[in-house]
Amino acid sequence: MNASVSSNTTLDLSSLAGSFAGQVLQRLQGIVDPLVLVGGSVRDLLLGREVHDLDLAVPAGGLELARRLADAMQGAYVPLDAERDTGRAVLLSPEGQPLYVDFAAWRGPSLAEDLRKRDFTINALAAQVQGAAAQIIDVTGGLADQEARLLRTVSEQALRDDPLRCLRAARLLAELSPWRFRLEQDTAGQIRQHAPLVAGSASERVRDELVRTLAAAEPQRWLTQLSDLGLLAVALPEAEALHGVAQTAPHIYDVFDHTAQVVDYAAFLTGWIVGQDEPADALDARACQALAPLQLALARHLTESVGVSLGSRAQALRWAALCHDWGKPATRAVEIEPQGGQPRARFLGHEDVSAALALEALRRLRFSEAEIRWVAAIVSGHMRPHHLAAAGQPSRRAVYRYYRALGAAGVDTALLSLADLRATGGPEQSQAGWQRHLDLVVRLLDDYFNRPQEVVRPAPLIDGHDLQTALGLRPGRLIGQLLEAVAEAQAAGELSGREQALAYVAQMVDAPRES
Repeated sequence: MNASVSSNTTLDLSSLAGSFAGQVLQRLQGIVDPLVLVGGSVRDLLLGREVHDLDLAVPAGGLELARRLADAMQGAYVPLDAERDTGRAVLLSPEGQPLYVDFAAWRGPSLAEDLRKRDFTINALAAQVQGAAAQIIDVTGGLADQEARLLRTVSEQALRDDPLRCLRAARLLAELSPWRFRLEQDTAGQIRQHAPLVAGSASERVRDELVRTLAAAEPQRWLTQLSDLGLLAVALPEAEALHGVAQTAPHIYDVFDHTAQVVDYAAFLTGWIVGQDEPADALDARACQALAPLQLALARHLTESVGVSLGSRAQALRWAALCHDWGKPATRAVEIEPQGGQPRARFLGHEDVSAALALEALRRLRFSEAEIRWVAAIVSGHMRPHHLAAAGQPSRRAVYRYYRALGAAGVDTALLSLADLRATGGPEQSQAGWQRHLDLVVRLLDDYFNRPQEVVRPAPLIDGHDLQTALGLRPGRLIGQLLEAVAEAQAAGELSGREQALAYVAQMVDAPRES
């Protein structure tokens, strides 16, 4: 290693003492010499961020070192890139949390040359570990940029070498927002220039950067940034197409700005539910007060996984919010109100078009089929709560039909409808209308969590065998239709026992003969 690249800055590793990452580093000192941390690990240690992975640069033998560490600590070995001699050891902490330890062979004849081939200066820092400290190695000015909270490319070649780094820049700004990093002006220009090349990147890599960006706090801000940098038009053209699509009252924003606010409010709702966010105004506070009795049940629901890429239902809700109005550009029509009224923009059937576009886009990005179907179900159903609220408090039959159509996704759809309404009027939102919709959402959620066997999915009073033996019906589609009719009447509180159910079916079967 070229000692001339060392800086005078020492990194204190005492923050890792007692942690699983610290134990792994200690173990590595007996396996790798010299032991050099690079990239995000060094950046995060300097910032005081929690370390979830360790990145190491080695002269050669990255694959073999990853295998040795995985074997030594009963972990899993993953050959990330055999051609570039890059391997990963996946280790589980005593609490069952994964720690990813990546070993990458130098991309060049020296560590200094390897660092100069990296993406951003704050990711091009290295630290040679010696006991409980590490000597910082800086050849690109990364320390100064970290102090200035500046995200800057190592060179103009960085984005040409890997255009996906354009999306990574947006993701880093989102994830590092608590430290108020900003994008260097020349780097912003480079991203805009190279943004079209992101189309040639692997879909899975694009997906992962987008997921992490939208998972950060203030997703509205980062969605707008992706658009401003020309990245949204390449990665998610369906979202970019929402710009300038005008809406009329009660909407106060165009479809893009409305969508960005819906994503932000969905993030607030899920954040409050899991105890991470606080209400910002009176309308927020009213929503939190109304949902408080259901908070624990909602938290359990939202933390359930929908798939590897999105993870929790809470994150999937952000994507449903992002996709929910994608069908509006194609369905927009302007109607003139009679007797000299104002023109009104309408988007009839936009929810179905939005769901179809979401299916197409999420498949393009290689989400799992379970994730795709979950998001699309919420998008397709997102107008249902609005229609129910407009009709007044729903009957038990209406609630049953709502969950028959949406299943468990009906919970998320109800939450999305709150975000959708909040982003419609913004600060001008009618308090009466907000309360009416809150009442509807609380009713839907209360029935789902507290009265599922009464209203949402009642235990069957009869089955197909009963219909065949008691009424002499033959197997076929009719039996399924009759059982569904019984379930609906039972949910509505009209039937409560087997004999009532059979009589109800007998009446239904005989009715056509009597007419």
